Amino acid sequence: MPLVRRELRNGLSTPKVPKVPTPLNVITAERECDPIIDVQCKGSVLHGMLVDGGVRINVMTIPAMRYLGLKIDRPASVTLKMANKRVVRPEGVISSAVITVMRVSTIVDFHVVLEEDGAYPMILNRPWLTKLHVRNYWVEGYMTIGVHLNR
Repeated sequence: MPLVRRELRNGLSTPKVPKVPTPLNVITAERECDPIIDVQCKGSVLHGMLVDGGVRINVMTIPAMRYLGLKIDRPASVTLKMANKRVVRPEGVISSAVITVMRVSTIVDFHVVLEEDGAYPMILNRPWLTKLHVRNYWVEGYMTIGVHLNR
């Protein structure tokens, strides 16, 4: 009986560290609550893009748009309230841009803002997260993309 108590006490006292899977579709957070990813579009790669589950639209700055070789298709009909509380009118909308993240491609629309209006060159939103079946593990500091873990 003392052996069982000792094993039980040791099991309860040692913190359980979650095992983080390491397939190719796992994104780790650089800072707390800020998943930063690399996005590929038209053969070019943008490093350090933000995934924000609280944003309702995808946002891109003009320099990022030019770097990727994209063009504004239509005027924007909304105004955006930025994280710093500024209200910004987008320059326009890029429709149906094909982006690839961790080898998973999807079609998204981007609202284009001036460089000084965006802290990141690109921000991906909540509908993008749900469309790609992204699972967030905020406490552990990672997220997975796709229905199958090894996708």
